Amino acid sequence: MKILLVTGESLPYAKSGGLGDFIYSYGKALAKEGEDCSVIMPFYGVMRRKFPQLLENVFDQYDFKMSWRDINVTVFQEERDGVKFYFVCHDVFERDNLYGYGDDNYRFALFMMAVHTFITRHNDYEIVHCNDWQTAVLPLLLNYNSKSIKTVLTIHNPAYQGWGGRNDLSDFFNLSLGYYDSGFVRMGDCFNYLKTGIMSADKINTVSRTHARELLNDHSGFGGMGAIIDWCRHYDFSGIVNGLDIDVWDPKTDKQLAMNYTYENYVEGKKANKRALLEKLGLDPDFQGPLFSAITRLSAQKGVERIMDIFPHLEEKNARLIVIGTGEMEEQFLYKSLPFKNVYFVKRYDEELAHLLYAASDFFLMPSYFEPCGTSQLISMRYGTLPIVSDVGGLNDTVRDVSLGEGANGFTFYNTDYFGCVNAYYRACDLYWAKKMQPLIDVGMHGDYSWAKSAKEYLALYRSIDWK
Repeated sequence: MKILLVTGESLPYAKSGGLGDFIYSYGKALAKEGEDCSVIMPFYGVMRRKFPQLLENVFDQYDFKMSWRDINVTVFQEERDGVKFYFVCHDVFERDNLYGYGDDNYRFALFMMAVHTFITRHNDYEIVHCNDWQTAVLPLLLNYNSKSIKTVLTIHNPAYQGWGGRNDLSDFFNLSLGYYDSGFVRMGDCFNYLKTGIMSADKINTVSRTHARELLNDHSGFGGMGAIIDWCRHYDFSGIVNGLDIDVWDPKTDKQLAMNYTYENYVEGKKANKRALLEKLGLDPDFQGPLFSAITRLSAQKGVERIMDIFPHLEEKNARLIVIGTGEMEEQFLYKSLPFKNVYFVKRYDEELAHLLYAASDFFLMPSYFEPCGTSQLISMRYGTLPIVSDVGGLNDTVRDVSLGEGANGFTFYNTDYFGCVNAYYRACDLYWAKKMQPLIDVGMHGDYSWAKSAKEYLALYRSIDWK
C-alpha cells in the first residue's frame, strides 16, 4: 500500500510536540510492516541550518495558484529508516518557530495547496493520512483529484483547530464559498479547518480509545467539535493508542544515560543515573529520598497547577521534584517554586537531560486535564519510573492504578478530584518508603509499547475504507 503521511512536523527534522514523535515512529513502523510509506512536511528555517544536506536533494519544483497569487515551491527529498521524506520549501516557513504566527492560516493553506499539487504530479498514492488542522483541508481538496485517493484524518489535539474567515475558502484554497454558506466547513461565524477535515476525510481517528469516547460524549468542549463528530461522523470515528519508538527509548541502549540497564539490574542502573543527574544539576548526589519529575509543556492543559500543589508537601516526605519545560505558565511556575528548596526547574527543553531524568526518577508526574494519548507515561514505565496520571485519554488506556492489584503499573486519580494529584503523591511516597515499588516496576518495564500493534490497527483502518 502506498501511504503519504502529511504533517506539520516530524522528528528528527522539526518537532514542537507529540505529533513529531508520532509521524517518525509510525512511519518507521509502516516501513517495517513492508508498506511503501512517505512523509511530506514544510521545510522550516531551523531545518536548513540543522540539516544542510537536504538542500542537495531537489526532488521537484513547480508553480500553483492560490486565487490571484502565483506560488512557486521546491520540494527536497531524503530517505531515512525506510521512509521517504519530502520537504516543501517556501519563504513563509523561514521562521524561528514552527507555529504561533498571525499568518499561520495562510502558511499552512499554502502547504496544503502545495501538497495537493504534489499529489497530482505524483498521483500514485492510495492513502493520504492527514494530521491535525494544519493539513485538514486536504481531504476536501482531494475530492477534486482525478484519481480516487482515500483519506484519513488523525486528531492529535482537538484544542487547536485553525479558525479562519469565510473568504479563506476562495482566497487560499480556490474553493466555492458555498461550502461555508451551507455550514459544511463553518463553526459559528468562522471557517474551521479541523471541521473541514472531519467532514471530508473517509475516516477520522484520535490517538487513544478513551479520548475518542471523551470527544463523542463531550458536546460543549473544544468549541463543540465532539458534537460534530458524534452527529455527523460517529461511525467513521475511532481511537488507536500511540506506540513508542523503542529504538530511541530503551534504557538498555540509550546513549544519554550514565549507566545502561535492564529489568535485571534496574536498581543499580537507576541509582547510578540518579547520582549522575543530581551531580549534573549541582544538587546533593547522596540524596536518598523519592525523586519526582515532569517533562512537560507548562500550560493549563497539562495540569501544571496540580504539580505546583505538591510543592509544600515535598519536604515532609523528604522528596525532590525536577521539572523540565517551557510554555505560557513558565514564569508563574518559576515564581511559585522559588520558596521551595526541593524544587528544581529547568526552563528549557533539553533532550539529553530528558533521557537522563526518565532513568533517574522514581515517579513521573503527568496530571493533565486532557491528554489525547501521551508518550511520556510510556517512556517512564519503560525506564522503571512509575507514572502518576489523571484518568483521561491515553493515560487512562495505559496506566493501571496500584489499588487494582495484578497488572498495576502506576498511580491514577480522578480528573474531577481536586486533591487527587496530591493524594497520589502521598500514596507514591508511602510505597517508596515501604520498599514496595518492585511489582509495579516489573509490569511497567515488561510492557509492550512498540508501534507494531498500533501500526496494524491503522492498516486495518485503511483497509476498512470503501474502495469502490
